[in-house]
Amino acid sequence: MSTEIIHVKKDSYLFLQGDSADAMYVIKSGEIGLFIADYLVEKMVSRVGAGELIGEMSLFDQLTRSASAKALTETTVVVLPYNKLREDLAKMPEWVQVAMKTMTMKIRSANNVVLNTSGKK
Repeated sequence: MSTEIIHVKKDSYLFLQGDSADAMYVIKSGEIGLFIADYLVEKMVSRVGAGELIGEMSLFDQLTRSASAKALTETTVVVLPYNKLREDLAKMPEWVQVAMKTMTMKIRSANNVVLNTSGKK
């Protein structure tokens, strides 16, 4: 399997909140901001850089993207397609799969709390 590399220009989006997902990404260089939004507010919840992984949550729960990924600088990422990763995940003990899905659900829930408390005192 060949490795796909994507170059993302500053202020461009790698993916958007609500998109269907088929891959996760390792950041080779640059910085990505992860943003969650509702109709009224957009909030950066994380800033990630070289060596970090993004887009992994949908691998475990098969839901849409929980956040948008926007390049804060010129950024290069390596694409890790879900189809191969799901094959590897299926070989792991069931408790590992349950643990990853549980952590993913907790992160999605935390994102909703952040959105629902934005601007409130």
